[in-house]
Amino acid sequence: MWWLALLPLGLLVVLPVPRRALVLVAVFMRRLVPVIGRKLRLVSPSYTTARAVRLAFEDLGPAYIKFGQMVASSPTAFPKHVTDEFARCLDNVRPIPVKRVWRILEEDLGGHPDQIFAELDATPLASASIAQVHAGTLRTGMPIVVKVQRPGVRDRIEHDLALMGVVARIAMWWSKLLRRANLIGIVEDFRRTIREELNFVLEADNIEEFTNLLEREGLLGLARAPHVCRELTTTRVLTMERLFGVRIDDKQGVDARVDDVVDMLRATSEVFWTCVFLGGFFHGDIHAGNIMVLDDGRLGYLDFGIFGRFSDVHRAALADWVGALVSGNGEQLARALQAMGAVGESCQWEPFVADVTEAFLPLRALTVDKPEMLEQFFPRLLQMTVRHDLQLPSQFVLILKQLTYFGRYVMIHSPSFNENLDPKSQQTFVKIFMKLNAWRQSQGAQVIQIRPTA
Repeated sequence: MWWLALLPLGLLVVLPVPRRALVLVAVFMRRLVPVIGRKLRLVSPSYTTARAVRLAFEDLGPAYIKFGQMVASSPTAFPKHVTDEFARCLDNVRPIPVKRVWRILEEDLGGHPDQIFAELDATPLASASIAQVHAGTLRTGMPIVVKVQRPGVRDRIEHDLALMGVVARIAMWWSKLLRRANLIGIVEDFRRTIREELNFVLEADNIEEFTNLLEREGLLGLARAPHVCRELTTTRVLTMERLFGVRIDDKQGVDARVDDVVDMLRATSEVFWTCVFLGGFFHGDIHAGNIMVLDDGRLGYLDFGIFGRFSDVHRAALADWVGALVSGNGEQLARALQAMGAVGESCQWEPFVADVTEAFLPLRALTVDKPEMLEQFFPRLLQMTVRHDLQLPSQFVLILKQLTYFGRYVMIHSPSFNENLDPKSQQTFVKIFMKLNAWRQSQGAQVIQIRPTA
């Protein structure tokens, strides 16, 4: 804790100020002041405001880098030059010195890397906000990657979360809109999520749960995740098989590995919705750095630190919502949101149904080569949330976030594709919902009817 002395009206006032708050102010001043120099032509024109803020986020550490990742993955909310700049937050963060990495490996695995691995590259393969990844080889000859947590990251994140909580309380006191958005609740969700990401044993569990579901549902021909080396995994170190391929947003690389990019997009959707409806979980961060198209044409999923889960009630309500969207039933869409607990008792039902219909049903005809439709969706959704005082469950919001990622991949590979109107995609939905209905009947719930479009 630092102490800040002020002299208002000749009176000495001494206030306690958290050191981290002063660091935040200092970092932003350091990074943003040169922007003024750019305007005066004293600094390179390439030093944009977006770059200054991105560098400030990297200086401040993991919690802020995570926010930068959100910006990078929101092309409908930010200009292209901003998302391009913040894309550096996805897997191009400044690396940890190799001596510190080796020290963590020795502490957690009980020996120097030279004693444990046949080979481990000192140059990181990728460097992200919480950890960095080094490629290597086991003594058995299997290619692996080792994910090593940044030293001191837990304490820094806890300090940042405490500061975010204070800022959220002040902001909600100041703004009625932020009170309605429950900013404190958003910070609490972020707190829970990032704490889970810091436990690599939990991530290993998530990887194996995902793989088991793919095997159970016969989807290993479409997708896979790395094999986890449990004997070389701790809360700070995750050792797993190395997958080879290209990022899903590498159009040229994807085209060289698949016969039909639309089939690849269908597979992405099938894997996602199978996890949601038949597993009750989903990969909660499918940005382009976390999905590969492997050399054999399958999808390869990485980084299972964020793993969304649904209660049975919310899973059934989401199924009703998807079924209503596919079949074009606005009333059912509204009922599904009500079943999620998003609708308050004071809601006026008929106007709410009308707004839900107007906001969501146009998505059935949405293709990404018609960007004006997507641009209209988010303002409508925000207006509807404010008008009816909705409190959407955090997992439903996380689902919507993943769908925006999917829209980005559609935009890259096949802008005219629309799974809501695609007969093959609808057949996949029917297959998934038949299995889901069997589960729902066992719970005494009504089944969902989805009929493919002719």
